[in-house]
Amino acid sequence: MDTSFLPATPGCYIFRDSEGDFLYVGKSKNLRSRVRSYFNKSDDPKVRKLAKLIAGIEYRQAANEIEALYLEHSLIKTYRPPFNLQMKKDFHPHYICIDWARAKPGLYISDKPGPGATSYGSFSSAYDARDALTVISRAWQAPSCEAPHFDNPSTGRSCLNMHIGRCMGPCRQDPQGYRDKLTQAAAFMQGRNKQALSSLNKDMNQAVQAMDFEKAAKLRDVLSGLKYLGKRFAYRVPFQGKRICVIVKGYNEPGLMLLYYKNSQLRHKLRLECPEDWHGKRDGFILGLVGKAEAGGCEYLYTSTATGEIRARKIYVDLTKTSKANLPKRLDKAINRFINKK
Repeated sequence: MDTSFLPATPGCYIFRDSEGDFLYVGKSKNLRSRVRSYFNKSDDPKVRKLAKLIAGIEYRQAANEIEALYLEHSLIKTYRPPFNLQMKKDFHPHYICIDWARAKPGLYISDKPGPGATSYGSFSSAYDARDALTVISRAWQAPSCEAPHFDNPSTGRSCLNMHIGRCMGPCRQDPQGYRDKLTQAAAFMQGRNKQALSSLNKDMNQAVQAMDFEKAAKLRDVLSGLKYLGKRFAYRVPFQGKRICVIVKGYNEPGLMLLYYKNSQLRHKLRLECPEDWHGKRDGFILGLVGKAEAGGCEYLYTSTATGEIRARKIYVDLTKTSKANLPKRLDKAINRFINKK
């Protein structure tokens, strides 16, 4: 296919099929050279399949590579070409929320916490959040039915969890110590594990002394699950009004985790299997930083590394005053300094 009409300047190229629909959008510092490479022999089956489907080529020039990057992001979000995968994905973290303004607040899961809720998390999927809520509700007899509050008593039948002692039943009664139990669960989700688990350890030791080994075994299993889950609530990022990138690495792990927070809320994340992956995934991560829509904030937000195995070393990069054009250079410098740090 003729590519001589393309300029040797930065910009975006658009591949269309025989019906005129978008196939793929890409960006390059040299449009002519980049598009020509698609029609050379390639070992990548995706590139070979794409080349067979291309019926038309368009281009849009940009002043520089950074402007081309933003233009590419806008085109992909608008037209969602089938051969563009990474930039079409949107990360929606889920949180466990408590509305403390209620007389009898409940624990519920939301990906868009309201302004009056305190949120704990985050979790990459609703399934992970429900799994965590099950463990927490079992430990402190809190409701796991994801109801925002129980201010109005229910007239229906009580659930099985209340009958077997796994829930204090705030929907049917006004249980003594209900808010205290929720406070302990909240302390655990804030990362204050020792304080939150002390009462459970005390109850387990008392059960052992009373030779109630069945109860002690149940408490032991609960504590084991909470200790594993505690890795998800490992640290807090309280930087209100800041744009922070957290780089996390284990001492014995080759990979990195990059977490981007805006106003203390997790907006984007990237897992690198090895530091060399950064150069191939940098553009997509930066677009995740600048391309996310504003979300409703919370008064406080407790966040986690979203992974348990690489959480030994962290550095915080304040991007609050960094312009969009300087983001790539700033992150490159931070990651190189972090990798080479002894």
